[in-house]
Amino acid sequence: MKSNLALLLFLGISSTAFTAPDWSRFRGPNGSGLAETTGLPSVVDDSTTLWKVPVGKGWSSPVLWGDMVVVTAETAANKRAVIAFSGKDGKELWRHEEEFVPHQIHKTYNTFASSSAFIDAERIYINWSTGTNIQALALDHAGKLVWKNDHVADYIHEHGTGISPIVADGIMIVRSEFDWQRDGKIYTEDPAQQKWKACIVGLDAKTGKQVWKLEIPNCLNTFSTPVVHALKNGKKEVICADTGSGVMGIDLKTGKINWQHNPGYSQRSLGSGVLSDDFYFCTFGTGGGVKEIAALDLKSGKPASVAFDIPKGLPYVPSPLVIGDNMYLLGDGGILRCVEFKTGKVIYEERVEGTAGSAKFFSSPVAGDGKIFCASQQGDLIVIKAGTKFEKLAASKLDGPVNSVPAIGDKRLFVRTANSLYCIGAKGQPVP
Repeated sequence: MKSNLALLLFLGISSTAFTAPDWSRFRGPNGSGLAETTGLPSVVDDSTTLWKVPVGKGWSSPVLWGDMVVVTAETAANKRAVIAFSGKDGKELWRHEEEFVPHQIHKTYNTFASSSAFIDAERIYINWSTGTNIQALALDHAGKLVWKNDHVADYIHEHGTGISPIVADGIMIVRSEFDWQRDGKIYTEDPAQQKWKACIVGLDAKTGKQVWKLEIPNCLNTFSTPVVHALKNGKKEVICADTGSGVMGIDLKTGKINWQHNPGYSQRSLGSGVLSDDFYFCTFGTGGGVKEIAALDLKSGKPASVAFDIPKGLPYVPSPLVIGDNMYLLGDGGILRCVEFKTGKVIYEERVEGTAGSAKFFSSPVAGDGKIFCASQQGDLIVIKAGTKFEKLAASKLDGPVNSVPAIGDKRLFVRTANSLYCIGAKGQPVP
């Protein structure tokens, strides 16, 4: 059981002042989707829209560092940029533009700027695809290029890419998981490319040079972003999931596989997994098909599969959200299930509706101030009260569909639509 104090803090019951939330990577602290803050409004209107600015095409999620908000966006047919905005007023602080080689992507559900940035005290890290390879780069906080690795790994495209980088203890994790064929469909006719191997790479965060490379079996193209697991011996491992290798614990410093669970899933790893209290959960899916899960107890340092009641309608694209002893699973089709975190027992299942009724979701839910924020493909921000009883607090219409994940700052919510970047908060309160 998690401490009652931690849950009280999340729910906003305590009057203790929070420190600024850490939202420096995709889905915030270690990909949890949770932030400790208060004062987040439920409704988006003129009274709560602190600012709104246009952004170019892209589905990368906003990430935060202090007063800086960073996204990536396409700026031309063969150009894209890392763009930094002021969290106070939305003013563009700087942009760093790069050319890329266009390649095959899913024209409806992907862009050439779908991977989110990672920020630490020294640098901003990016990985994305260009042509037939994965590229990585690092910028300083003023937007100046520190290093660029033009060819981290080979890559064969089915729907493009979308995995976001993570950085821990000086190692940047970059993933390149693919296959050259699937069910008789061939993605490349080039014999040399058909010999390429999927891999996960550790780069030196200071220089961009390869520290280690782990070759793994080819698999369905993967889109999930890893989490970091701190071990009892002081070491760290990254947890990655894909079709061919199942779930892996990979030593952060060496790239060696510490453990592996169920290599050979039949479906794709798209939504990212969540780690809480040494319990890891993720889903695998193929759109509307039957979905698979991994529910693993990692307290011993090795994976112990846990008996888990698999509810209907597991999410394929949205990632799970864990708050205390409850997990929230938002299905792509709009059904939200609240289940017991470590058993899967359903507490409730309800349809999340937007301003015009039924809603669909690629964006993952996030939570803070006792509220769960769900952003839909129909362009609504829907707010659900956290807890074991379903209660919809509000639904607000934004200016376009949302496939990215909102970011939570101190008393503020940042939402990227197809057209704009919103900063949402209560007007009149001091802006950090």
